[in-house]
Amino acid sequence: MSTVQGVQDAFDPETLAVLQSAFDEAYAALPAGQQTAAIRAQLAQRILHKAREGERDPVALRAYALEAVTPSMWREAG
Repeated sequence: MSTVQGVQDAFDPETLAVLQSAFDEAYAALPAGQQTAAIRAQLAQRILHKAREGERDPVALRAYALEAVTPSMWREAG
């Protein structure tokens, strides 16, 4: 089973839309120099981790994902 299929099976369509939105917004918030495949994977992993714990707020999901890649920037902005 592919990772994408596993995610689709684990979450309902509404939740998947929230997760996709949180991911897209987190990735778009990064400076161009940080928009790499490795960072994309890290953002996705963190969003899925929080979603598996029950988090559904897209703002909270995005913030949690971004903390891993730009911790000082998000603490100062918050």
